[in-house]
Parts: sequence; C-alpha cells; structure tokens
Amino acid sequence: MIVVFGIVHSGRKAALQLASQRTELAEKATLTEAASLSAIDPIEREQLQSEAVRLRNAVDRFWQVSPLLLVASALCYAIGTLPANWYWRQCLLAMDQRAPFLATSWAYFYGGLGKYFPGKAMVIVLRLSALKDYDFKKMATAITIFMETLTMMAVGGALAAVCLILLNLDWRLTLLAIGLLLAMFLPTLPPVLRTIIARLQRGVSAETLREWTNRIHFGLVIKGWVAMVFTWLLFGLSLLCILRGLPIAESLETDWSRLMLSSLGACALAVVLGFVSLLPGGAGVREVVLSTILAPIVGPAAALCAAIWLRITWLATELAVVATLAVIRFLLRSHPAK
Repeated sequence: MIVVFGIVHSGRKAALQLASQRTELAEKATLTEAASLSAIDPIEREQLQSEAVRLRNAVDRFWQVSPLLLVASALCYAIGTLPANWYWRQCLLAMDQRAPFLATSWAYFYGGLGKYFPGKAMVIVLRLSALKDYDFKKMATAITIFMETLTMMAVGGALAAVCLILLNLDWRLTLLAIGLLLAMFLPTLPPVLRTIIARLQRGVSAETLREWTNRIHFGLVIKGWVAMVFTWLLFGLSLLCILRGLPIAESLETDWSRLMLSSLGACALAVVLGFVSLLPGGAGVREVVLSTILAPIVGPAAALCAAIWLRITWLATELAVVATLAVIRFLLRSHPAK
C-alpha cells in the first residue's frame, strides 16, 4: 500500500509539472507569434513563424512519443538485460550451482521484479524461491546475486562518471558519480569480495567458504565488467529512442554524440542512485536525476516526459518478459519432451 501510494503521489506531481511546462510552451508560442508579426526582415519573420508552428505542435502533443521508437526502446531494454542475465549464470556456474538456462533466466527476470518492493531484499527472496526445485545452496546463490548486482552498479557508476565529465554539465553530479563508482567498484574486486563474504557468511564451514571464495577470480569479474558495459549501452540507447520520439525534444539542434552521452549518463546515474536509495524501483529518484541531467540538453519538458515514458516502458517490458517466460515454462511442463 505504501508503494502504491508513493507511485500515485509521484504520478500526480509529474502531471502537475507537465501541465506547468505545457503552459510555458503555450506562452512561448504566443510570444514567438507576436515577434514574427513585428519582424521587419522577411527571413527573420519566416524563422519566427516556423518556430511558432513548432511550439504550437509541441503544445498539442508535447507528451506523445512515436510508437515505433517506443517499441525500439522496449527492445533495447529487453536485449540489454541479456548480458546481465548471462553474467549471473556465469557466477552461478562458478559456484557450482547448476540448473537449465530457462530456469536461471526465469529466476533472474522474475526475481528482478523484487526491486519494486522496499529494501531490495525481495530480489534475493524471489530468485531463491524460483530455484527451489534445484539443489542450490542459498548462501552461494546469494553471493552470486551480490556479485551481479554490485558489478552492474559499479559499471553504471563508471559510465555515468565518464559521460558527465565529457558533458561538463555539473561538477557536483560528476563527483557524485565518481563516489558511487568507488563505493561499488571496490567490493567487486576479488580480494575485497572474498573478505566481505568471509565476514558475512559466518554460518558456513571454513572449508566450504574457502572453496567458494577461491572460485571468485579476476577472469570472472572481467567477464562481468564487459557484459555490463553492453547492458548499460543498450539501456542508454533505450532512453535515446524515447528522446528521439518526443516531438518537444530539441534534439535536432543537439549533436548526436552529446545526446547519446547524456542519455547514457542520465540513465546510468539515475538507476544507480535509485538502487542506493533503497526505494522501490528507485521511485521518484530516477525521474529527478533523469530530468536534472537531460534538461540542459533537450529542455525541461522533454526531460520530464522522457523520464516518465522510460519508467512506463521499462516496467511494461519487464512484465512482458516475465509473462513470456511463464508461458514457455507452462507449455514445457504441459508437453514434456519424450
């Protein structure tokens, strides 16, 4: 109930902000039309009239997004989750926790819905429950979830820091991204990770613990870093598709590389900060970060619209993937291979 209340409250607040920005667009369009009427230079008058028409169109459909690019955004997000899913499976295999690919994929995506519950711990609970039919060690599986999640956040922080440095938008955001990078990158290093696991898993025998920690090596961690780079690039591309599909985004006047950097940096920092906040799905945090970073690039109205559409698109994609896997599992159980 608390989560639902928070989402409804955030939605109402966003609606008020969008209404305010729509009013500002209408006023700007009126002023531009007035300026075009008083312009003496024909070229200047034509430019002002074109700008007024563009603003009027933006007022009428400022929140709409191209359906084709919305689907492209969903596909980018869905494909982007595959490298992260692959890396988690590599961690499971390294810990000698084995199950069919479909089973671990189901556990990954079904467990991912746990981030919409307070505290993030539900991710571990759901993944473990999804693998209950297999001989999985709960502690070893929890370690792999810890490794996959921290690696994703560390790489996200690194990419956010690089993008914000190149964009040079706000030094405070850059310092924040670098701080998050260091805070989450260090625990992914094998020596540090082994120490943390040894302190956390006190109920496990020393021999078993030694066997687990010896399996955590730099080769495995490097696989994770590479996989997560592809994940974040596709996540950033997902946001870019939405931005390009918004009629009010001032992207035509923005260099493509700068738009991509802002999409990647905003997406990465928003998700990482949402994770650190421990709020369900980073509700509110993601939208604020996305709007803050994107506003100087595409304008405040487009930034807020993109943040809202990204939330809707990603949630719908996650539900669609889980539903598809559930249907596949049901069909395979109903018609087992002979």
